[in-house]
Amino acid sequence: RAVSGSGAKREWDQLLQAMKPLAKAVEAMPVAALRFDVGAVISAGRFLPRFATLPGGPLAAASLNDPFSSTLDAAGVRDPFARRWLDLLCFCLSGLPTAGTVTAEMAMMFGEFYKPSAVMDYPVGGVRNLVQALVGGLEKHGGQLRVLSRVEQVVVEGGRAVGVRLASGKILRAKSVICGANVWDALKLLPPGAVPESWAKQRAATPALNSFMHLHVGFDTSGLDLKAIQPHYICLQDWGRGVEAEENAVLISIPSAEDDSLAPPGHGVLHAYTPATEPFAPWEGLKRGSAEYAALKEQRSQYLWKQVERLIPDIRARAKVAHVGTPLTHQRFLRRHQGTYGPALAAGEATFPGPETPLPGLVLCGDSCFPGIGVPAVAASGLLAAHATGLETLGKQIQVLDRLFP
Repeated sequence: RAVSGSGAKREWDQLLQAMKPLAKAVEAMPVAALRFDVGAVISAGRFLPRFATLPGGPLAAASLNDPFSSTLDAAGVRDPFARRWLDLLCFCLSGLPTAGTVTAEMAMMFGEFYKPSAVMDYPVGGVRNLVQALVGGLEKHGGQLRVLSRVEQVVVEGGRAVGVRLASGKILRAKSVICGANVWDALKLLPPGAVPESWAKQRAATPALNSFMHLHVGFDTSGLDLKAIQPHYICLQDWGRGVEAEENAVLISIPSAEDDSLAPPGHGVLHAYTPATEPFAPWEGLKRGSAEYAALKEQRSQYLWKQVERLIPDIRARAKVAHVGTPLTHQRFLRRHQGTYGPALAAGEATFPGPETPLPGLVLCGDSCFPGIGVPAVAASGLLAAHATGLETLGKQIQVLDRLFP
């Protein structure tokens, strides 16, 4: 209302009402119940009666696979600022604006984000504690986490994936291989002839989103009004250029504003980054550690510094440590093809594939698989991959569903 007036507020209220049955439709079928085999009749079938009681009836779920822009049109959202704001929300989540983001993803987000009691959860002790909790769950069930163990190739014997060979030469054997690499890097792990050439070519042709620029700073907080510092900011220089434009949108996270254990006394930490708007082309072929690479890092990080200076004008003088991340950083440390955020598969034009592959024993998960990009979607893909390793997983899946949805 403060930006676009009462008309925009009315349109926003219309959208919130239109999203309620869609959010209920997403909740009606838990991801934990989904499978890509005949077992879905049992695991997902038990939840089908929920659709009969949806607000608006079973047809309320019909538009979940449509582009979110279509949902906005149907809800009567015309205000330019509201549309741009929603473009930004979609872009931060999926890497694409409303025209390319599937409605189901935004229905899930709206169902959580705009609840009257909604809060922004932040892990005490930082993201490290989330990782430790995940590792604890893995080890609790007999799993092992191996670091410094780069996989060189999937081992194929008798036309089936039977394990992986590490760069050290060690072979780890397993009943199934679940690969979380993106589509381009997963193909590089397969020996020649492991999958049909047509399938490999089709997957390799998947368009890729851009990458990121990052700025991590540890800074002196002496004299700062810490109560005035928020934990999260979104900076957009020019709404008219759109969220996809280079050097336009920047997200800033200052976790020490919420948890002072993340920095030494009298100091804070922040992370500023561009949301998948940094092209790979200027970085391609540069050698890390070279003078050319250092110069480009300095040049391309200036926009991040300038946005942080809008919040803390003397941040450069306060900085005790600063690190710049680039698409090459993503490519190296995350082993990501061109440092990409993931596949650029626009809703209404393409769909994310399931976890199955033509190679028996090999299952895929991650942001190159259904449901798509973003932490919630990738976590869901892990569930689907686990269920896709064999019909014998159905029993354990039902046990989990019984506990979660008694």
